[in-house]
Amino acid sequence: MAAQSKSPEVERQLEVIRSGIEELIPEEELVRKLERSIASKEPLRVKQGFDPTAPDIHLGHTIGLRKLRQFQELGHQVVLIVGSYTALVGDPSGRSQTRPTLTEAEVHANAQTYLDQFFKVVDKSKTEVRWNGDWFKTMSFVDVLRLTSRFTVARMLERDDFAYDVEPQVILTLPVLEGLDGVRRMSKSLGNYIGIAEPPKEIYGKVMSLPDSLIERYFRLVTDASPSEIEEVARSLRGGKTNPMTSKKELAHRIVRMYQGQKSADFAQEEFEKQFSRRELPSDMPTIALPPGAFRARDLVMRAFPNQYTGSSAGNLFKQGAVYISGERVTDVTKEIRVGRDPGSLGEVIIKVGRKVARVVPEGG
Repeated sequence: MAAQSKSPEVERQLEVIRSGIEELIPEEELVRKLERSIASKEPLRVKQGFDPTAPDIHLGHTIGLRKLRQFQELGHQVVLIVGSYTALVGDPSGRSQTRPTLTEAEVHANAQTYLDQFFKVVDKSKTEVRWNGDWFKTMSFVDVLRLTSRFTVARMLERDDFAYDVEPQVILTLPVLEGLDGVRRMSKSLGNYIGIAEPPKEIYGKVMSLPDSLIERYFRLVTDASPSEIEEVARSLRGGKTNPMTSKKELAHRIVRMYQGQKSADFAQEEFEKQFSRRELPSDMPTIALPPGAFRARDLVMRAFPNQYTGSSAGNLFKQGAVYISGERVTDVTKEIRVGRDPGSLGEVIIKVGRKVARVVPEGG
């Protein structure tokens, strides 16, 4: 049974805090803290930690950030704890692809971009930032050994003075967001992510590639849609009144607008319509000039999209049938494509790889 308070303001705040969460442990302790906070006019300190294992935050991170923003709107203080030291370790077992070992310079660079993106969601003026390296970095190995040798975990748990000496904290857990594959959790390391700082067209296109089964969940977890709007989306999808593509376009536009603005959202939507609905070429398609001559199909793709694919990843795209060269699907990575002005050559080559499009022209042409 949910904990209750006699205070209408506490009940109002509890309703906001409970929305969209998995668990609140222990809820009665949060009620006590809220009652005390309101009586004393002292805001709660709400903490969340992030290890900067990659340079960008994605929609999965924003579930927690949006909840922090709700706490701020209720008048409370947010503390972001950046794992500047723990991110150096990665996953000691080597089993987790999402926890690579990083250098100190990589962690610092990632952390700086994290903060820029945090403040797209949370209010910077009501946020305190702490770096766990500030205290862990000062500890020597001897300090760690001394600390761990004092007591065993079993002994600490059996003693009341260890169990109750510190005021209980409240733990709030949130749903894990599935990534673009619809199965594994969203992760930059797994490549199934939507970064909030990505170009608007990229965000829009990635949302459009989501499985239809995730439309309602994404509306609920990562947008500012009201409960009634979400229910209407769910009802329309279940009843077959709305084509999932229509709901997905609305979802994509809303997400781009939240992080990139209205104009960017409108532009991304128009470009998507041009490229996929009306089969037109995008207006901002990059043009690459190459020396006239013959190129293997895979080499041409890697030149058209520099620094975006390795040889093996480009080869996989051909196997998947994701590569089109001048309108023809190409699956043979060794197929010869001639670029030039002479007979038998293509004066202009349009290369499509998934949602990406580039134009290749001969130099001096």
